[in-house]
Amino acid sequence: MAAGISLISQAKPSATDIAGFSVTGAATLVGVLAIFNGAGRIVWAAISDYTGRMKTFTAILVLQGVCLIVLPHADNAVVFSILAAIVYLCYGGAFGTMPATAGDFFGVRNAGAIYGLMLIGWSLGGIIGPIVASTLIGEEKAYTLAYTTIGIIALVSVLLTVVTKVPAARRSDDADV
Repeated sequence: MAAGISLISQAKPSATDIAGFSVTGAATLVGVLAIFNGAGRIVWAAISDYTGRMKTFTAILVLQGVCLIVLPHADNAVVFSILAAIVYLCYGGAFGTMPATAGDFFGVRNAGAIYGLMLIGWSLGGIIGPIVASTLIGEEKAYTLAYTTIGIIALVSVLLTVVTKVPAARRSDDADV
């Protein structure tokens, strides 16, 4: 999820430049936001057990996309913090939901190997997202351009959750669940 990691990579300067946090306040905020990243792994994984994986990923992408688009306009520290916390919660949530998704699609027996491949994709997003964010922000501190672009990419990515379906053979096979 390049969306979440894009903010994570730019959280401290974003907090100071956008919302007016002091350097110490921004560093403290980044530490607090890490709690949301960790909590998201538990919260969203539990939600996905009830709503389904693709509906959960849809919600995660929509929330991240909307929050990132609004974030550069949040010159209030409280609003900025809430938006950032939601992005961090969703980032952790996607990470926490991926193992169960691998099991749903490929069976528990194959989930480990598939999850490893998913982590390669995740890692690529972890490289590309921050590079895109920092390049778009640039010397001009163009946070609106950067976060709006990444937010739109997250929203467009919702289409992937619409077309992605558990294979019919997996839906009817309860043997390894």
